[in-house]
Amino acid sequence: MRNVHTALAACAWLGTTVCLQADKKPSIAALRLAPGERIKVDGRLGEDAWRRAEKGSGFRQYDPGRGTPATERTEFAIAYDRDHLYVAVWCYDSEPGVVMARTMRRDRVFTGSDFVYLFFDTFHDQRNGYVFVVNPTGAQSDALITNNTGRNFSWDGIWMSDARITDEGWFVEMAIPFKTVSFDPDGTVWGFNMSRRIRRKNEAIRWTGWKDEIRSHNASEAGDITGLHGMRQGLGLEFSPYAVGRYETGEDASDVLGGDLGGDLRYRLTPGFSATVSYNTDFAETEVDQRVVNLTRFPLFFPEKRDFFLEDSGIYRFGPSSPRKGPTLLPYFSRRIGLSDGRIVPIRMAAKLAGRVGDYDVGVTHAMVDGPPGQDDQHVVAARVTKQVFSQSRLGVIATGGSPDSDLGNYVGGMDFVYRTNELFGDKFLEAHLYALGNYAELASGGENTDYAFGGQVSYPNDRWEGSLAYTEIGRGFDPALGFVRRTGIRSGSGSIRWKHRPGGSGWYRELSFGADAKVTTRTSGGLDSAQVGVAPLIVEFGTTDELSLRVSHAIDRPREPFELGDVTVTAGEYSWTRAGLEFETTSTRPVWGELGLRVGEFYDGWRGQCSAEVEWNPNAHFRINGTYQYNLVELEGGSFEAHVGSLGVNWNVTPDLGWSFLAQYDSLSNEVGFNSRIRWEYSPGSTLYLVLNQALSSRDGGLDLDHSDLTLKANATFRF
Repeated sequence: MRNVHTALAACAWLGTTVCLQADKKPSIAALRLAPGERIKVDGRLGEDAWRRAEKGSGFRQYDPGRGTPATERTEFAIAYDRDHLYVAVWCYDSEPGVVMARTMRRDRVFTGSDFVYLFFDTFHDQRNGYVFVVNPTGAQSDALITNNTGRNFSWDGIWMSDARITDEGWFVEMAIPFKTVSFDPDGTVWGFNMSRRIRRKNEAIRWTGWKDEIRSHNASEAGDITGLHGMRQGLGLEFSPYAVGRYETGEDASDVLGGDLGGDLRYRLTPGFSATVSYNTDFAETEVDQRVVNLTRFPLFFPEKRDFFLEDSGIYRFGPSSPRKGPTLLPYFSRRIGLSDGRIVPIRMAAKLAGRVGDYDVGVTHAMVDGPPGQDDQHVVAARVTKQVFSQSRLGVIATGGSPDSDLGNYVGGMDFVYRTNELFGDKFLEAHLYALGNYAELASGGENTDYAFGGQVSYPNDRWEGSLAYTEIGRGFDPALGFVRRTGIRSGSGSIRWKHRPGGSGWYRELSFGADAKVTTRTSGGLDSAQVGVAPLIVEFGTTDELSLRVSHAIDRPREPFELGDVTVTAGEYSWTRAGLEFETTSTRPVWGELGLRVGEFYDGWRGQCSAEVEWNPNAHFRINGTYQYNLVELEGGSFEAHVGSLGVNWNVTPDLGWSFLAQYDSLSNEVGFNSRIRWEYSPGSTLYLVLNQALSSRDGGLDLDHSDLTLKANATFRF
């Protein structure tokens, strides 16, 4: 018996030791290069510095086998001089001939490719940071991280990388200029984490933090880079001029040939706080929006894609994260500036103050845009300040002023509180959001209006069980000129729950789950406005990472006034319906992959069937072709109609820095075809040449007539001092 007790005690001690070691965050010392020592970013890793540098290792799986050893060896090293941080990664592979590398396009490195994902917490505040991603072709992606959860992958930093596939695996070399990132020059420690995706095995490994419910950019789970000192950011001055030439023609306009000059001037007032002035802000290179058919009575939400507004946009995040179909409420929506019903409104001048001051994140944006006909230029402003509190939480205020569409005054002010912890019940995550807003608006009919909005959400985003509860109330007259509101005069409560099972290993499935959700929206004036309850009895991710899901939902809608669906009018009244949907998505590890969805059931006072499909062919890293199609058949008492939406996209990349993309889109409700062709050449890091052709055509009498066409040549450059 004594031997049994001894054995049990030894097991307990061993288990405790393993847990403590697992919880202890690793660190790695960065190598300071000798004066005059250089690293050439070519992916060869032949420099003597990489032989002298400390190697990081010990990677473990977070998917599929939580905490189990990685099946392929991975190492990394970090070095630096006064101007750059260098990273080397050795991704050894037992089958280097089948390393997956199917794209060279920037910001698409995750599709069908192996990749390494590096996160840097440059202020070591366990909240914010930068992400840099590289795949075996050397293609890049990058992102800004805000408060552990907000990711802005539309940010494009200036950095260098290269990768090579060898007979040992594939190796990566990176150089990140210190002028690209904000950091504390007196700090000697940065937070750091790294993950690697071995795509053909559907295996994901991480240096530290092996919970599958976290992300590699969760700064609170990161390890450390030590030994940093003596870095410099130069004068902190960055000048980005551009020149653009444009030729326009169309059915209702004569041929116009013109050009313009402009640019951005940025000055880093402190290492973490900068001022930016933009003159004649131009967005000719911005990707076009995806066409969709709106079969609801609410406005559609299209995300911001313009670089000037995307950079530092994480500072303006307010309230809970947006759901998949878009937010219910945003006090500041930057697409209101310079865009009106899809039409570009010239921005004469724009200025920003953004960054960190001590424990505060500060953002102020001011823009002067062309006013409506007969009115002067309009000035609009948005300001946001948040303070870090507790270990991972923040308290903030927001204010906006002005209207891009009129001289009438419109102001919004509010505050929010975000609480986040990863120590609930020892190691669980909990997030809570509270917010309140007020709006003052002058009315075109004379007089003024004031109204409010407030709400909150609690989320439990953990493995095995996850769920959320939310409440939102928006006054009938709440109308922020610089914001987005899906509907007003409502009180809305919602909740969701999901159970997941991850067996680990190499079984026939990787994750099996089911879930349920409900949302009830009433009017502030009384009565139900809408309600929906949904059940997902089956969501399965197979061992191949193909996914299958089934969902059944029941909805109630009580529109207060008639509205249009296609060319059919839905009258005010009370409606209820039940629908079912089945979706299947294949894994992107195959050269041909895609999604198929089928939804059928009742719809208002009739019936609706929907079929959607997406197919992508990735034969190699240079070429990609993608097609999407959605068909809707709607039969209502007031009439019936069909709605077709389709797109065809082609991408051809000669190198990660030179590529051509083409997108054709069509929807039957507008009877329009749109073409977008774009050549992008980044001839030097941060300096790019674009050739963009946009055309809109209408289908008439069985043919296509040109409505509008514009050809734009734009060149920009970046100079840093």
